[in-house]
Amino acid sequence: MGTLKTLLRAGIIGSMLAIIPLSSAHALQCSNTGKNFNNWKKEFALEYKGKFKKSTLAKFSKVNYNTKVMKSDRNNKAKFKGSFDSFYKRRSKGVAPIAKKKWKKYKRFFNKAEKQFGVPAEIILTIWGLETGFSGFLGKTNILESTATLAYDCRRSESLFFNELLAALTIIDKGMINLDKRNGAIHGEIGGTQFLPSRFLSSATDYDGGGVDVFRSPGDVIGSTAKWFADNGWKRGGDYQRGSANFRVIMKWNRADNYQFTIPKLAKVIRTKYAPK
Repeated sequence: MGTLKTLLRAGIIGSMLAIIPLSSAHALQCSNTGKNFNNWKKEFALEYKGKFKKSTLAKFSKVNYNTKVMKSDRNNKAKFKGSFDSFYKRRSKGVAPIAKKKWKKYKRFFNKAEKQFGVPAEIILTIWGLETGFSGFLGKTNILESTATLAYDCRRSESLFFNELLAALTIIDKGMINLDKRNGAIHGEIGGTQFLPSRFLSSATDYDGGGVDVFRSPGDVIGSTAKWFADNGWKRGGDYQRGSANFRVIMKWNRADNYQFTIPKLAKVIRTKYAPK
């Protein structure tokens, strides 16, 4: 068992909302096994009674400890191991030709995103393709359950996932998305470019006038992803290859070296060979 403290990042949701901090007077207990998960949920509900709606906490109380999530998380680094060349070949296969079609089809949204946020289409296309095959596979694990399981586990709760649980509950609390009924990847990622809940809160953008929907709206995926990069220091018109200021922003998107190196290389291919005429 370990003591869980809250490390909330400043400005996580901009001016939209306020993440509710964990009281320093009461520390919830994390664990590396699922046997105390139900007690942990009860302690959490007591800690946050009155800070989240009863209906939100009721949804949280129904989630289960997901052993598949924990097994996958603890083996996650294996997905990024091996040489860069082998990783790039495996993950980039087939992305660029589809990116060409998406760029042409949603050109107005890409143009709008570059004009508003300074983020070029090929960066967004690369990430969209790598993350979900352009929303072809959004994940099959309940988002709230994944996030709660990872927040309870001691390994990265304090540094990352407890904060993401608070963000997920805030999304539910504000009626933005019923994350207890939506599926994502194993870390609770949301939508076409796989936003963690805190990233969704900070960057969700309605680009087609139909309300924010990063699951089904390509425009919202494009606009929201561009906003995240702009908010994290993207330099308009700047280089994004390794060593550049914009590459340092790419590094914030994913911590794995092979993934970081894949983004600028594939983006350059898309820009030079597949940009619409």
